[in-house]
Amino acid sequence: MFGIIKKGLARLAEREVDFMAKIKLQGITQRFDGVAAKDLKVGDVLIWNHGCKSEIVNIQPSKTGKTYVISCKSMQDGIVRERKTTVTREFAVERKEPTNPIDKAIKTRENTYRGIYSDVGCVLDGFTTAELAEYYIQRFGDGGLRYFLEQQIIAAEISKAKQFR
Repeated sequence: MFGIIKKGLARLAEREVDFMAKIKLQGITQRFDGVAAKDLKVGDVLIWNHGCKSEIVNIQPSKTGKTYVISCKSMQDGIVRERKTTVTREFAVERKEPTNPIDKAIKTRENTYRGIYSDVGCVLDGFTTAELAEYYIQRFGDGGLRYFLEQQIIAAEISKAKQFR
């Protein structure tokens, strides 16, 4: 008799685990898979009660690593708001598929034994320098690229000056 009860409780626990893994939002009949705050990425779209959405624009971990401050840009009014959350809190997320060909290529790359540096490098070989520069500027801004270019130009001028001495 106790064996039957144990089996029944095990089945109930399995159902509860399946049920607990889904997030139910107010005003939406659909249930969403929960994504822990530690697994969120810039560009993910968070879904809130009643279907409101916001895009993650920045994730700032705390000094201890137990909490995050997530900056979200509302898709309704465009205002960026910050939310403090624990790393284990789960959110309803709508992942955006990359539209940029370079992002697509990086996301769908083959993972080999050589490592990420080699794998991404092989993928980027298929793009021109101009495409990569434009991609870098759009994604990261021109600060780092400008600094690199300035250093290269200065090094070339120093080298040229040394040749003529």
